[in-house]
Amino acid sequence: MIRINLLPHREEAKKLKKKTFISTLVLSALVGVMIIGFGYLYFQFLIADQNSANNIIKAENAKLKEKIKEVDSIEKEIAALKARQKAVEDLQSERNLPVDLMNEVIGKIPNGSYITSLKKTANKVALLGVAQSNQTVSDMLKVVSDDMPWETKPQLVETKSKVMDFGGGRNGRVYDFSINFLLNPIEKKDK
Repeated sequence: MIRINLLPHREEAKKLKKKTFISTLVLSALVGVMIIGFGYLYFQFLIADQNSANNIIKAENAKLKEKIKEVDSIEKEIAALKARQKAVEDLQSERNLPVDLMNEVIGKIPNGSYITSLKKTANKVALLGVAQSNQTVSDMLKVVSDDMPWETKPQLVETKSKVMDFGGGRNGRVYDFSINFLLNPIEKKDK
């Protein structure tokens, strides 16, 4: 029988397998590095894209903040203009108030009394006058409370008796009175 030495062939096959393994390993490592590199570049691209989107959003937010400031300033101007308009309307509605008040009071004053002073402060009116008797003062208070449509809450502050010189040596007892009342602005505007 012939003997054949197969050792070098096995050794060469082993070297070839080792070389193939190392080549495959290096190639796999290169492919892995390439995949990692491409993944890194892809994620860097996504991050850059997101950062640019964030910058656009920040720029738009800044523009919107400026517009909000403009709107706030315009709203403040509108509120100031509305306040001025209301003040003018209030003044306009109260323009004829003294004349109307005098006409109302004078037209309904009871006989035997007269007004010495009529003073308005804000919506409070002080009415001072002289009457022949306490009954006339009572009638005046009733007129203010019932017959005058835009006066409310009349109060008799005081009434005092005094002697008055009517001239020609004639003296008589009269009563000074003071009545306060509030103007009702809602009904007054409807008038």
